[in-house]
Amino acid sequence: MDSHDEVGREIGRSIARGIARRIAIGIAFFIAFLIFVFLGGFVVQWLWNWLMPDIFGLRTINWWEAFGLLALSRILFGGFGRGGGSHGPSRHRREWWKKTNGEWKKTADETGSPAQPAAGAS
Repeated sequence: MDSHDEVGREIGRSIARGIARRIAIGIAFFIAFLIFVFLGGFVVQWLWNWLMPDIFGLRTINWWEAFGLLALSRILFGGFGRGGGSHGPSRHRREWWKKTNGEWKKTADETGSPAQPAAGAS
């Protein structure tokens, strides 16, 4: 009976370590995200204040305005890794590939020659 209790305790400790590890990783990712946002705002502010007033005669901006520009550019243009932006071009590319590949196979089947696109197929 003692060995069953010991096995149960070891399983419980293993589960607790796994949960603690996931929490630590989550906290680390959150801190990294905050650092990225903080530094991103400063980079945008620095670039804006360095270039825009001299080139276009615009006023300088503070960190909050730079952060707003960063967020707006993320919304409008996507980016910053996975999940951002429009996925339209890759979908269109896949559809084009399926269509073109099907035409090549059809041409090869009809002529008995290696797959070549049909004349005028685009």
